[in-house]
Amino acid sequence: MEARYSLCPNCDACPEVLITDETVLIGEQGNQVRLTPTEWDVLVTAIKANRLPSVGIVAESPASVDCGCGCQCCGSAS
Repeated sequence: MEARYSLCPNCDACPEVLITDETVLIGEQGNQVRLTPTEWDVLVTAIKANRLPSVGIVAESPASVDCGCGCQCCGSAS
């Protein structure tokens, strides 16, 4: 199994989450965190249970605001 998810709602050039059977990588080449499947499941469970605080703007329409990814694609989206 392999699944990829962009951390930017507006493009696919930003950091991503790469999920495989053996590991989960979050970030971009040279700047990644590696989680085991068990660590990933703990993180997902905590997020779903609302045990982690938000640290930024939660947008109703992610494509219409700057998500903070730094790629310059978000501020110009409309």
